[in-house]
Amino acid sequence: MSQGLDLPQAGFRAPRVPLDLRCVMLGAVAWLAVRGLDLLLGWALKATRPVAQLVDLVADQIGQVAFIGPAFRMGMASIWGQQEHALAWWETLLTALLFLAVWSVFGAAILRTAALKLTREEPLSLREALKFGGKNGPAFLLAPVLVVAFAGFFVLCNAVAGLLMSIPLVGSSLLAIVLFPLVLVSSLLVVLALLGGFVGLPLMWAGIAIEQNGPLEALSRSFSYIFARPFRFFFGYFLVFVVMTVVVVAGSHFERTVKETVKLGVWNDNLDSLISLKPREPDVLHDPFKEAERPQLEEDGIGNLRNIERAGWTEYVGFFWMWLLLSAFVLGIHGYALYLFLGGTVSLYLQLRREVDGTEEEEIYPESEADAAPPGEARWVGTPPKDEPPPASGGDASSG
Repeated sequence: MSQGLDLPQAGFRAPRVPLDLRCVMLGAVAWLAVRGLDLLLGWALKATRPVAQLVDLVADQIGQVAFIGPAFRMGMASIWGQQEHALAWWETLLTALLFLAVWSVFGAAILRTAALKLTREEPLSLREALKFGGKNGPAFLLAPVLVVAFAGFFVLCNAVAGLLMSIPLVGSSLLAIVLFPLVLVSSLLVVLALLGGFVGLPLMWAGIAIEQNGPLEALSRSFSYIFARPFRFFFGYFLVFVVMTVVVVAGSHFERTVKETVKLGVWNDNLDSLISLKPREPDVLHDPFKEAERPQLEEDGIGNLRNIERAGWTEYVGFFWMWLLLSAFVLGIHGYALYLFLGGTVSLYLQLRREVDGTEEEEIYPESEADAAPPGEARWVGTPPKDEPPPASGGDASSG
């Protein structure tokens, strides 16, 4: 049978994401770190939420994708809100680099913890996970840089070809015949590089966390898996995006439910205006992307600590307590959504690696030096084969 058509000979396996509270906690801490970066960059650049603008810019691009795009954009809007893009190009670039630097550390920690949970059922402490993220963060940061550099090289080649074809007589006749077919091939490589790099970037990060072979090897593997099993990859990622978006949207409804149900019994006018949302216009009610047009007090209520300034002195303690507990619950939901996305990416990588390379899912590079064999000896990666006993830890295997 033709395996290139991606026929489900063994049946389709949806990405597996077992519940792991450590990964949920890491996801929540990652959200806090990104929020802190947003505040810091906003103060340094004198801009309104630069990271939120960057996320909204990316969400606009993904929002053009059929089926998953609008749902993803709605999920991101429920977290970050719709932002006005007012950053200069260098501010956007700086925000993207710093965002990727922070994300690389926490993303590596979550991916490694999820990989050990899926393959070996081994726990990884928060300290060990963050240590892994700090050690391998540069490789995670370098992965998208390699994609951009690869595409940029061929863009430069096209520009040089255009320069040469501009030479009078020789360029527009003889050189055009030779160079323009190369321009077509080069342009195709640019599109494939950006497309594969954009949709396959999380897969590259998962490969670094599992294999630890560096960003170049991860780039090669992710492109190989995507183009060898395109239907399996995109359908698996479709499920991951849908589940993650459902959790994010459910989190926003949870926050709104808390505010509005408590407000039903509140008779204090000042507290009533602080807790929840005022009645919204019909067009705002049906268009979640217009929520950012409402005043800050109406948008966040007790979800925004800055609104404590509007509270009376007798309401400070209660307002702060409600904000603290609500923020902790919402942060946990967002951390779980982030873990679903990264854990689903790890599971999808393991499945594609098994189908394309024939590598068992249990095989994963050991981080601990104690797991590595001495030089010149074979090193077990993952679980030993079932038909061979594991190496003896002491003494001669032939004795006794």
